[in-house]
Amino acid sequence: MTDKKKKGDEPTYAAASHELERILADIESGDFDLDLLSERVERAAALLAICRQKLATTEAKVKQVAADLAAAVEPQDTDDEAGS
Repeated sequence: MTDKKKKGDEPTYAAASHELERILADIESGDFDLDLLSERVERAAALLAICRQKLATTEAKVKQVAADLAAAVEPQDTDDEAGS
């Protein structure tokens, strides 16, 4: 499977988070097939990794936008101001 195909198959943050919550609720309530526990735990771990990666990517983008905005708002030094 290529990276492009893999990304296209990756759930959104909301979908991954919702599925993870369902899995955890099922495990906590005991409402699952014990034979599938290992598979459910592996899926939960994969979903958690997806959510963490998406959060990290979003955090980096927000920091970059904030830095760009701060740089745009800062007054620019000009030769006239520096000589005054």
